Amino acid sequence: MRRWMCAAAALALLGVAGCGQTGAGGGNTAAGSGQGQPTGNAGGGAAGGSAATITVGTTPLVSSAPIFLAEDLGYWKDLGLDVQLKTYESAGEIDVATAANTLDVSATGITASLFNLWASGKKEYIVADKGRIWPGQKFEALVASDQAWQAGVRTVADLKGKRFGNTAAGSTFDYLLGVMLANNHLSLKDIQEVPLHTTSNIAAAVESGQVDAAILPQPAANKELASGKAHLIAWVDDNVKADLLVLAYSPNFRANSDLATKFMEGYLKAVRFYNQHVFGNHGADDPDSKKGLDIIAKYTKQPADVVKTELIYVDPNAEVDPENIENQLKFYQSAGFVKGDVDVRSMVDDSFLKQARQKLGS
Repeated sequence: MRRWMCAAAALALLGVAGCGQTGAGGGNTAAGSGQGQPTGNAGGGAAGGSAATITVGTTPLVSSAPIFLAEDLGYWKDLGLDVQLKTYESAGEIDVATAANTLDVSATGITASLFNLWASGKKEYIVADKGRIWPGQKFEALVASDQAWQAGVRTVADLKGKRFGNTAAGSTFDYLLGVMLANNHLSLKDIQEVPLHTTSNIAAAVESGQVDAAILPQPAANKELASGKAHLIAWVDDNVKADLLVLAYSPNFRANSDLATKFMEGYLKAVRFYNQHVFGNHGADDPDSKKGLDIIAKYTKQPADVVKTELIYVDPNAEVDPENIENQLKFYQSAGFVKGDVDVRSMVDDSFLKQARQKLGS
């Protein structure tokens, strides 16, 4: 009960869309509160020759690489779209804003808040993959603070009774850690969760020893490990497979089939560019590799050589895995983070992706 009350309180705090917005990103990234009706919902296309505006809520992390590429390579502009990127600190804020039609598109992670919003009738529709936790990559690290490491915290089993830094109850970190704990005959009830709201706060808490362990995504993972203030317990990617990051459409934007399909066409084109030229560490003989890395570096404010080590796997066809999403829902329900009935098959709408593939060709 206490865990569920914490989750409910966290969701309530996220009720004001955009409060964690940073305005970070490239030159075309929109700043501000993220509030107000997006014009992408208003009409079926560009009026009077002007581009139709579409708002996208995301985070300024490497995991949003296809979004950054589609914007800077002009894929959306070529389709008559003016895409405005609005950056936030947490997935919950983006979900709330998208379900309320304040944002047209959500580009973030699958969390308990997404399922709870759906169960309460506030819907957003999962339309494409944006990133997967996948074996062999090093995108998410389970780390111990230096103090905990010196005290003997070296394995997942050693986390029993320890303080775990999290953004909020029901976050993607809960799912990832929960799977790893279950593999060691433990559960989230066996740890002490410390809500810290943002990844930067979690990293700082690891450095100071305020928490004993945390899951850190890139670039925070490499930064803390290199500093010696955190120590690697395990790469999450080698222990969990999850369709963790997705694109989702607001109800109003989903109803605008023309714009929604054009947006997806530009996104899919960027996903293909990402897989052909960026992900997988392509050689120096590929000029598009450098171009792609430089674009991602601009938005994430990191050197391109660093970006190269932090890339996340995206399905080459941007297809989501409903079965894996169903598994995540069941986990959140069993942990008490999600109440009510949710039909994952109703949440997933791949029609726009199919239309985009027809336009671009297989």
